[in-house]
Amino acid sequence: AVVSTQSGHYGRAIDEVNYWNKEDSPVGRLGLYLMKRKLWDAEKENSYAKECRKEIMAAFNVAESALKPSPYLVFDDVYDSHSTQIAEQKEHLEEHLKIYGEHYNLKDYDV
Repeated sequence: AVVSTQSGHYGRAIDEVNYWNKEDSPVGRLGLYLMKRKLWDAEKENSYAKECRKEIMAAFNVAESALKPSPYLVFDDVYDSHSTQIAEQKEHLEEHLKIYGEHYNLKDYDV
């Protein structure tokens, strides 16, 4: 029986994903190459993985503590100039947030 996963691998079989990660991915092949030549080993791999996790978690904590981007960026970051329709949509958002803003934790956003 083939077990499949939907999270991040687009429904590929777990065995296929594991094989690719270990045998067929460029990073995996490089790791095997380095291990065969005694330039890399499991201890170095584990140490490096721990170091990377620490860096990622530190960056994650910084990102989580920062304000979320303004909801108005959806209008300003996409188009060079606003069409009438876009200007109306922006006005609708402003009106909506004036009325219902308390439900969106706007204090967490760079508004």
